[in-house]
Amino acid sequence: MSDNWNTYMTYIDHKPASFLLDLDPWGSGEYDHFIHLYQLRLVLNEPTDEGLTTNEEASDLYAIEDAIHDVLSGHYLFVGRITTDGRRDFFYYTDSDDGSELKRLAAKHIVSHKYSVDRVEEQSPRSFYEQFLYPDQLSWKRMLNRQLVDKLTELGDDLRKPRPVNHWIYFSSEESCRLFMKKVQKEGFQIEEQNRQQDRYSLRISRKDEVQLHAINEVTDFLVHAAQECNGDYDGWETQVIEQKSILGGLKKMFR
Repeated sequence: MSDNWNTYMTYIDHKPASFLLDLDPWGSGEYDHFIHLYQLRLVLNEPTDEGLTTNEEASDLYAIEDAIHDVLSGHYLFVGRITTDGRRDFFYYTDSDDGSELKRLAAKHIVSHKYSVDRVEEQSPRSFYEQFLYPDQLSWKRMLNRQLVDKLTELGDDLRKPRPVNHWIYFSSEESCRLFMKKVQKEGFQIEEQNRQQDRYSLRISRKDEVQLHAINEVTDFLVHAAQECNGDYDGWETQVIEQKSILGGLKKMFR
């Protein structure tokens, strides 16, 4: 288990899904032989209308999770959980196909919820993690958006105030770059800078936008899709910090 955990929201079968995920569980090399996957599923007692947890039930689930994880042996690697459609699923990779310890602890500590423990068959080791749990590009950018918006909030930013927001996109061909420019100019983006380094083309564009999370998510969602349609790669964004009565100098650049 690494220290690199994060959360993101997406949809599964058109229903909201909240993910908590270890983004680098095998980074140390210590768990390379953990290739068997188990799922612990808890059915929510009182889900919200969207199928997620209420604050009250979330506290109960945290207590169950802590009780199990505090005594779970080192033969299990917890990699993340999903909450969606009235259930919460926990995922564990193990070094053995014997899931009896997880089943025993679930029976001991889960008394107020229906639950099940099942083995997940993968086509290849870690394929479920890589193809289903790990965020796709859209979810990854939204996750980074949240981190940057949280930082702007800490700095006292007035997120509702439109300001120039710069975006970076990369392409492998000049033609792809031109197609992308035509597409985004129709949406009000300005071309600020173009560069070529060997066979790589970089583009910086800007537009005045709010940076509230829902607003910037809509912007980056569009740019990610537009870049993909033009065989490009959307990298990230930066903007000024704007307080209620003053503008702080300096640019806060998007994590890449």
